[in-house]
Amino acid sequence: MTNTATAVPLNETVLKNARPQVAVWLAEFVARNGGFVGSVHLTEPAGTDGEIVLVAAHNLPASVQNGTATIPFGKGMAGTAAERRAPVAVSDFQADTTGVAVAGGRAAQSRGSLTLPVHAPDDDTRLVAVVGLGFTEPRDFTEAELAAYGADAATVLTVA
Repeated sequence: MTNTATAVPLNETVLKNARPQVAVWLAEFVARNGGFVGSVHLTEPAGTDGEIVLVAAHNLPASVQNGTATIPFGKGMAGTAAERRAPVAVSDFQADTTGVAVAGGRAAQSRGSLTLPVHAPDDDTRLVAVVGLGFTEPRDFTEAELAAYGADAATVLTVA
């Protein structure tokens, strides 16, 4: 699998951890929430605690997938959501200066962006996944929107 726009091949880590059933779920999640780009990272395939592993991406350039194949807690939006166990929202990823939006991720062209932690249904302290969702326009997310997106993101557990 390659990104024909830049002809960057996906690396072995991305290919090894890909979960097609999660990719199908992610495409549907992105569409029903009006986004255009998304990702799913899981804790389970990670070799150590404190990391999440990319298992599905929707409309993410290969360079971004390769760069986010394994993310330590605390790095970038997904790693920050994993570390905080709370949603992380950025009004405009392209213009963000908080340090949460990693420069390499700008290639995805996302503006309003959020990452949503997903916890085990039987243990709300155990992180299972982080779901990312990006929009074409800058936006501010309300608490009600974050809760709704988070509830929808938790449905990834039906396929992960």
